[in-house]
Amino acid sequence: MNQPDWSTLNAYVDGALEPAAAAAVADAAGSDPGIAWQIALLYQLKGASHGAMPDVPAELAGALAGRRGKSLLAVAAIAATAFLVGTAIVVGLYRMPAPALSEDLLVTARALHEQWEEADRSQPADAHPAAVLAALSVFGQMPFVPDLESTELTIGHITVSNGPAGRILQIGYRGNHGCHLSLFVLTYARLPEMRVRVAMGRERAYGWRVDDLGYLLFAEGMDESRLTLIANKVEQATRSRTPLDRQAEEQLAENKRESAPCRA
Repeated sequence: MNQPDWSTLNAYVDGALEPAAAAAVADAAGSDPGIAWQIALLYQLKGASHGAMPDVPAELAGALAGRRGKSLLAVAAIAATAFLVGTAIVVGLYRMPAPALSEDLLVTARALHEQWEEADRSQPADAHPAAVLAALSVFGQMPFVPDLESTELTIGHITVSNGPAGRILQIGYRGNHGCHLSLFVLTYARLPEMRVRVAMGRERAYGWRVDDLGYLLFAEGMDESRLTLIANKVEQATRSRTPLDRQAEEQLAENKRESAPCRA
């Protein structure tokens, strides 16, 4: 078959293709590592966003397992190297001050958030699977993207931009009553490992680092207690790379009911 397009790959992952079409996609993925990688990204994204990974079709399990195996070997090698280097310098590390959130990063995040917020108010749209996969391909990594449905925030925007020192993946969450929240994922790790809070007038931002990725949660006009709780749960999810548990979802839902509406 011809190289499958985004909609075909998405339908394949959802199990919505006829058997013959699904077999053709699996055959294409078995002979083209690029297609197999795109399908693997879709499986990971759907698992991260919805809390349950779809079952990989049997005819593709071998191809994806091979690619995951290579990735695991690479991660193991990096981890081993990092351990050796880390043990040599760990005595001095604790004396080093944690990096602060740079002003140019905050300015960039605020501008990207405001651009999306303005566009979304005039023409709201959901993140199409094609745009999602394209953004992840450009970004080059697969961060964990938490599902915030329990606090009535749905993903409506995913894009990649150039930041002060590297690429920035922006995930825009939209609320039912005008709330807009952006989670920025950075390819450079010049952020504190532990979560820090920055206030700029009505604007609030929380930043932290997980391994080699930096995270920045940004909102304007959102109830302070709500944003703080969301930041706490999102940070935990990015560190554990697991969906929010029932307790976290209930806490977010209760907090949403008690919080003041977002201010435009």
